[in-house]
Amino acid sequence: MNRLLLTFLAAVLAGPLSAQTSVWKVTRGDSTLYLGGTSHLLRPADFPLPPEFDQAYAAATRLVCETDLARLQSPEMQQIIAARGLFTDGTTLQQALSADAWAALGRYCAQRQLPIESLRPMRPWLLTVMLAALELQKLGVSQEGVDLVYFKRAQADGKSLGQLEAFERQVDYLTGMADEQPSELVLNTLAELDQVGRDFPQLLAAWRRGDLAALDRLMNRELREKYPSLHRRLVVERNAAWLPVIERMLATPEIEFVLAGAAHMSGPEGLVARLRERGCRVEQVVAPKAR
Repeated sequence: MNRLLLTFLAAVLAGPLSAQTSVWKVTRGDSTLYLGGTSHLLRPADFPLPPEFDQAYAAATRLVCETDLARLQSPEMQQIIAARGLFTDGTTLQQALSADAWAALGRYCAQRQLPIESLRPMRPWLLTVMLAALELQKLGVSQEGVDLVYFKRAQADGKSLGQLEAFERQVDYLTGMADEQPSELVLNTLAELDQVGRDFPQLLAAWRRGDLAALDRLMNRELREKYPSLHRRLVVERNAAWLPVIERMLATPEIEFVLAGAAHMSGPEGLVARLRERGCRVEQVVAPKAR
């Protein structure tokens, strides 16, 4: 499956309950916080969420998400997507793509009875996200994700809220992710959309058990190899920018629960590995078994 789409959508979804999951306890000296690797999209069948998430949430006095989720869910974000995802200078999607990529898109649309003319105003990045969303809907992926679930709970509980990066910064990352190699991106996406249903079980299992090696292989490896500059921008640079923010949290007595996409936890540049390199103790959380 196209890992660039997975990075954008964080489409590592939940599956059956297991003994451990993508939640880690981070300690340095007497300070503690929790890291939660998340899926931004869920299905109704994915609830209830793993108990480790509730355990970390209950222990924390502050919830920290990637960015301001209230603004990310607001009409403001829809306006930004329209402004940055659609051509406004007279250019069309057909002009932005190679002849091969446009022809492949035409075949895809014909097979799915999707009117290609409706796609002409879209920039390639928005096209790939929209096509992936359509495939995910077929799998019943329509529910709010882990981050939003706990964000709403924290609002209701009056819990303190924080963010790892400014809203404007995240928007720049997301809407600018496919400026390079647009035809290659579209061709790869079209070739791999049929594999979504096949690949998801592996992703679900890896997310559910917090398997960092599998998550890196499934989510980051292809992005790292095929789109190294995008991998650097979307994963490596963001993780590097978040580390000082997390370390400042570890310098306070407050206990935070930090939620970020699971792709940011795995790999040599992942938050788990980088925090260990910086002398933190990082342990995977295992909730007590229900009697």
